[in-house]
Amino acid sequence: MAISINLGGGGGRGRRWQIDLSSPPVEAHQTGSKVGALFMILFSLFWGGFPTVGLFSMLQSGSLGPEAIIFLIFPIVGVGILLFGIHSLLWRRSVAFDGQAFTVTDRGLRGEKSWTEPLSAYDGVMRSTRRVKTKNSSYTLHMIDLVHPDGDRKINLYTDRSEAGFRDRWEGYARQLNLPAFEQGEGGMVRREAADLDKSVGELIKEGKVEIDYDALSRPAPGLAVDIEGDTIAITRTGPQNPWWGSLIAILFPLVFVGIGFFAPDLDLIGRILFGGVGLLFELVFIIGVYKDLTTRVRLRVGPDGLRLSRAGSSGESEGKHIPATEVEAVVLNGEDNKWRPSVELSSDRETLRFGSGLPRVSLEFVMNTVLAKIAETGRRG
Repeated sequence: MAISINLGGGGGRGRRWQIDLSSPPVEAHQTGSKVGALFMILFSLFWGGFPTVGLFSMLQSGSLGPEAIIFLIFPIVGVGILLFGIHSLLWRRSVAFDGQAFTVTDRGLRGEKSWTEPLSAYDGVMRSTRRVKTKNSSYTLHMIDLVHPDGDRKINLYTDRSEAGFRDRWEGYARQLNLPAFEQGEGGMVRREAADLDKSVGELIKEGKVEIDYDALSRPAPGLAVDIEGDTIAITRTGPQNPWWGSLIAILFPLVFVGIGFFAPDLDLIGRILFGGVGLLFELVFIIGVYKDLTTRVRLRVGPDGLRLSRAGSSGESEGKHIPATEVEAVVLNGEDNKWRPSVELSSDRETLRFGSGLPRVSLEFVMNTVLAKIAETGRRG
């Protein structure tokens, strides 16, 4: 039995990718996003083409001076984007599994490369999430990988934006391949036995398989405000999510285009409109984003009914996202998405919430253990 799957998005980025291993031998085919690749190619021509034309124009007119060397960054970066776009357009991966070993073949701009690894060489099946941010939106990728001691031999079995069925897929792969199940935690991969995969955090706490550091609840938690609302604990960030230097860079970066468009010498009218107009547009978008970040606060409510993550601002508090207490299956301190800005990850079969990105470790430990303690308290009352 052979299964052929075609995926847009290059390596599973942004769109669904799944290998069905239930009836080997199987084979799956993965390709890059043609639309994305063409966009990069066109963007590279825009990014590097106009400055290159301008450089040649200044060279022919004899007005090319040492100060024009800064323009070289545009064609250099443009060539890099162009090559990456061509590679994405040609890229294709084939993953074959015969029940005993995996064979992976990659084809792209640099030719073809193939390797084979036996199933016994893999340590387990890992589920993880990764936050992806684009210019206009952000989303979470839910991924299941076969873990290998050599990171280059890792195999992605499943990637999707939707959380629906994510945990079931993870459990199914672990059982089909008879391998341990891992999930990303504070110190790396956390192993879970197959018998525990369907259990909630509350059940694991009752069985003594999840420890709660109650001392963490008495330590200072910088960057957080804690309020008691009846039997619910409301934990609110006292500052914006993004660091000040990140917001500053976001605001200052478009000014490079504005400066080139309106103040660079010997640039024709079209160039001024393109660079200056694009710079002003980006500046407006980034200013709105920074203003929103500065004027709203992220809040995590932990109560008997579960967890709710929302944003509170001058116009009120959003409804946010909710996970019932009985469905919480993971509470971990996760730095995999962003090693410089770890966060507390709260997940169920249907939803994954992240809170506290970039806060001090002691604050993240406070949040994690507050959630666990509240779940344990709710379980004892039940």
